[in-house]
Amino acid sequence: MWTNKLLIYFCLVLAMIFWGFSFVGTKISLDGNIQPITLVLIRLIVSGIFMLILTRSLGILQNIKKKDIKWFLLIAFFEPLCYFLGETYGLQLVTSTLGAVLISTIPLFVPWAAWIVFREKVSFLNLLGIVISIVGVLLIIFEPNISFNVSLLGIALLFIAVLSAVGYTMVLRHIIKTYSPVTIITWQNILGIFAFVPLFFVCDVHLFNISLFTPKIIITILCLGIFPSSLSYVFYSYAVKEFGVNRSTVFTNLIPVITAIFAYIIMDEELPLLKVAGILVVIFALFIS
Repeated sequence: MWTNKLLIYFCLVLAMIFWGFSFVGTKISLDGNIQPITLVLIRLIVSGIFMLILTRSLGILQNIKKKDIKWFLLIAFFEPLCYFLGETYGLQLVTSTLGAVLISTIPLFVPWAAWIVFREKVSFLNLLGIVISIVGVLLIIFEPNISFNVSLLGIALLFIAVLSAVGYTMVLRHIIKTYSPVTIITWQNILGIFAFVPLFFVCDVHLFNISLFTPKIIITILCLGIFPSSLSYVFYSYAVKEFGVNRSTVFTNLIPVITAIFAYIIMDEELPLLKVAGILVVIFALFIS
């Protein structure tokens, strides 16, 4: 029993490490002038190929039942479509650390969504956590002279990603009882490819430049496709199946910390004391909620 729990905890920590890197990897790619939709599409193609090879070779890919097609279309609408549009365009306008902090507020909203969808009660600590997290985000957004230092549009786009992730979690809770995590992730990313191909031809094809894909960018996108876009979702879905939604989402507290460390080491992003305080306040809010 304890061995199984330790395995789930280990998988969750790995998922958060990969997702923590995702913000830095995405920022590196965007700074290399890769267009957002192009980046997401290639990332999904890498993930789709990786997951198909994995599931087919192990013989563990389940077929979708006709009655469940609508659920898979809905889960793909939330993630990867809406989530990655919000996250990737948002990260064009804000730092990877701020992006990770905003995304890490997902657990604060999951209980409210569970109340609306499943009529689960929202506790006082959930409400208190949301209020405190807002204070933390303000510490990150504002400089000491009380002036904005980030894009409001970027923040709005990232909150679209947050709401998409909440919707994704609600649908995941429904279908995880019937389908394995690897099956869900494989099909959601394949459906995501079909969603992003038309967007690529409408928005990005005229800006596509093969010379931008340097070895650094190629390695970064491959890592994004395999680790955060594939393995993180598999590990997280496995945890949701075993631990439940609320207990699993608490681990996203780790994402801004991991992202800040990666950004500081890899991208030389500044991490002043005020922003550190904001990160800690958000993490504290997540834990008490």
